[in-house]
Amino acid sequence: MFADVADPVLVDPMILGDFKVSMPTDPDVEDPRLYEDLGGFTELSEKMYKMLEEYGYEYKPMELVLFNDALEHTAKIHRIIRFPKGCALLVGFGGSGKQSLTKLATFTAGYGLFTINLIRGYKESDFREDLKSLYRLVLEKPQTFMFTDAHV
Repeated sequence: MFADVADPVLVDPMILGDFKVSMPTDPDVEDPRLYEDLGGFTELSEKMYKMLEEYGYEYKPMELVLFNDALEHTAKIHRIIRFPKGCALLVGFGGSGKQSLTKLATFTAGYGLFTINLIRGYKESDFREDLKSLYRLVLEKPQTFMFTDAHV
């Protein structure tokens, strides 16, 4: 019935996102944030490695191997982060890349990353103060609040 559009619609993988032309580190470039097909794994890999390189210039460099599943997960995390009030629970074995992919997705979105700094004797009052700090930061720039199992 739809043979003329079957190829683009049934392409595998179909990875969608709004960061194909975005460059969060360049303030002079307009960021249109068009939600579109990101292409296959080759195109997405090139974009993510470029973002990973840019991340390394601003923060501590991360040595990641972005295999196909990691690319898909990064795109999904990015999509969740960009939703208004978006939140996710990432479950997996320790060292599987949950935090690293979240950092990369947050950077790609142009957001800041907020985590709690655990110290000896950290109490509920300290947590409340950290949340106040987070709320102040959100007024300046969107933030990702990364709360790990160690923080519990």
